[in-house]
Amino acid sequence: MTENPLGYFFTCSSMAVIAFSINLLLLRARQQQMYLALAGCLLAVAVLICQPVLAALAPELRVPALMLALPALYLLPPLFWCYVKGITSSTGWRFSRCEWPHFALAGLCLGIVLLTLLLPGDVRYALLAEGREDILLQVAASLRYLVYGLAIITFLLVTGWVLQAGFYLHRVMRRLQQYRAQLRQLFASTEEEEARWINGLLLAVAAGGGLFATALLYDNLVAPLPSGLLLKDVLVLLLVWYLALWGLRQKPGFAMLAQSERVDLPGQGPASPEDLQEVLQAVFEGKYQRSALGAEQATSIANKLQQAMEQDELYLDAALSLPRLARHIGCSANYISQTLNERLGLNFFDYVNRYRVQAAARQLRDTDLTVLDIAMNVGFNAKSSFYTAFKKELQQTPSQYRAAAGTART
Repeated sequence: MTENPLGYFFTCSSMAVIAFSINLLLLRARQQQMYLALAGCLLAVAVLICQPVLAALAPELRVPALMLALPALYLLPPLFWCYVKGITSSTGWRFSRCEWPHFALAGLCLGIVLLTLLLPGDVRYALLAEGREDILLQVAASLRYLVYGLAIITFLLVTGWVLQAGFYLHRVMRRLQQYRAQLRQLFASTEEEEARWINGLLLAVAAGGGLFATALLYDNLVAPLPSGLLLKDVLVLLLVWYLALWGLRQKPGFAMLAQSERVDLPGQGPASPEDLQEVLQAVFEGKYQRSALGAEQATSIANKLQQAMEQDELYLDAALSLPRLARHIGCSANYISQTLNERLGLNFFDYVNRYRVQAAARQLRDTDLTVLDIAMNVGFNAKSSFYTAFKKELQQTPSQYRAAAGTART
């Protein structure tokens, strides 16, 4: 029997969630390889937390799992980075040679594992499974120095992992920031694609890591912590469940656009996903320097956009995208984006939502509909995004605006 039954239960629950989620992710990975990266993340977590389960069910696997813990630790940040690259890519993302350098440190850790295999089995078991250092007094000096060397390198790698995690944390946050800016060049509603849950996950991991470090320092420097604490096991279960749930729900933000939102221009046929990539590159790299759009043509496009919004009320379409608008007015998506950004000083998201807010303001003044009903009526998908856009445009919340409008009428 295990010494901590409740902790064992939470660990088993985490392992069950991981096993179930990996199965689903591998099925999806046939079409989209970033799910393979997420499955790798969950598998690495399983290696790191499996000791209580193995101690009870398969003691002979404890030492191999302990040996693989360091490579698993170093696989987590680059695998999660690959997953984030996959869901934020404007083209279909796949593993390629350019990704392999990210796993160099994990390969180094695997080399440590191979060197550990050179140790005699009884020495390896005594050190890793039982924590007995006295076994080193019974071995040859050369073997003892090898163990000391491996221990020092392992310690440096464990402490150095913080630097690796911080590096990838920075890259992930920058990638998500750029991705959300790209979404606003192509979509009028971005709630489902923005992957805000990743911010919550990273914040929880950072808080959990800080809490664990604090507990470790307290246990070593102040006083021993009570045995049987479940905080770590509960936190791991919640993080695994959160990552698996949202990881399975999240789809690549540009996937649907690339597959179904093909712009059919008069006499030119449907535009390819590369055309949409050209829009993004123009905004973030070239600033339309190679564009042939002239001032007269830009004015014509601006007038067509105004007509599409004011007369055709295209902003009411909750799924409105730049390609869909381009198809409606019969114009290049790239030229529309250039007109919006350079002539009107707005991205597609802000341009459409400005009309939505104006329509909502009219309904707030003239009707008794609820704020949520009005938000849905004018094309917003979520109340939170409606509040954000409304306050940005009119410097008031919808409730404040309605109250002020009512006072003005009386």
